Amino acid sequence: MDIADLLADESFINYCKKSSPEDVAFWENYIIENPDRRLLIEYANEKFVQLFNALADADLEEQVTRLQNRLNSTEPAPVVKMEGFEKKKSSHILPMLLKWSVAVVLLVAVLFTVKYYNNGRNKSFKIFVAAYGERKNIQLPDGSNVTLNAGSKIEIHEGFGISTRDVYLKGEAFFDVKHNAKLPFIVHTPAMDVKAVGTAFNVKAYVDEMITETSLIRGLVEITLKESDNKVMLLYPNQKIKWEHPVSKANDTNAVAAKKRINLIINDSLVKQLQLTDYGNIKEVGWKENKLIFEDELFGNIATLLERWYGVKIEFKDDVIRDYRFTGLFEKEDLNTVLDLLKESRSFNYTLELGEVLTIKLSK
Repeated sequence: MDIADLLADESFINYCKKSSPEDVAFWENYIIENPDRRLLIEYANEKFVQLFNALADADLEEQVTRLQNRLNSTEPAPVVKMEGFEKKKSSHILPMLLKWSVAVVLLVAVLFTVKYYNNGRNKSFKIFVAAYGERKNIQLPDGSNVTLNAGSKIEIHEGFGISTRDVYLKGEAFFDVKHNAKLPFIVHTPAMDVKAVGTAFNVKAYVDEMITETSLIRGLVEITLKESDNKVMLLYPNQKIKWEHPVSKANDTNAVAAKKRINLIINDSLVKQLQLTDYGNIKEVGWKENKLIFEDELFGNIATLLERWYGVKIEFKDDVIRDYRFTGLFEKEDLNTVLDLLKESRSFNYTLELGEVLTIKLSK
């Protein structure tokens, strides 16, 4: 299904509105079983929220107009004389005051709700997505260039390049930033913010990984570590910072131990020099040149790269082969070629299962 199909699907709409526990459970399970569709689901969900808010605003505005028209056309209620009763000056004034008071209260309430909706909604924004199995080149409104790696997305808000240059990243992207000393370029990730003026750098921040990295190729950037009391560090050319999220990110029951671990990591120096591989490439940005590079990497981690790179799903039938380690460089090879070459150094088998998503099962 594409976005249009999802937004027309009653079950998916219930998932977006959180109105049906069964539908919510179904789509959450669908995302787990189909990780390559996760970005599409998130994007469709965001589109639904935008559409829902727009419809809600339109409905509120229509109610305000109706109420105003009703108030304008309201005529005084007729006064009926009752025989045998002494006439009191306030007998017909009080009901009218009550009537108008209720109308004014309702009008104020509706206007307040409209204002609340307008102030509470996010400003309009643009989202750029690179699905599994693809990379995407983007030029932002300020002239900066971005290359999105597979399974990644960035979001920019209204006014980008005019009042702000804030980019919100999930996944991995290479940024070649247009120089503007008066308006810093800031990449936001859950673990760190990367602030630059005019520079070129790579940020890797996949939501399903416990590592966030920034690698600087040119210029100077300022790193703010959100998970370490907003500690600020500077990064110089050919340096990278590799931040491992504390265990408390997933489970905060041992916050003291997590805090000690953070301090230990910082004291051990987070900043490292970028190194050329035996092939003469910088591993951290090799993907931008369609080069899949890994050095002494666990097969489990390589499988995650292959899933994004080729848009497939990989399952390990034997856990022992997860710990196999490989070093290699692949450029434009198909998946079968990559797996066959890996088999030459460590023995394992693989089978292919066709479906909505190609599944590769690895076994001893």
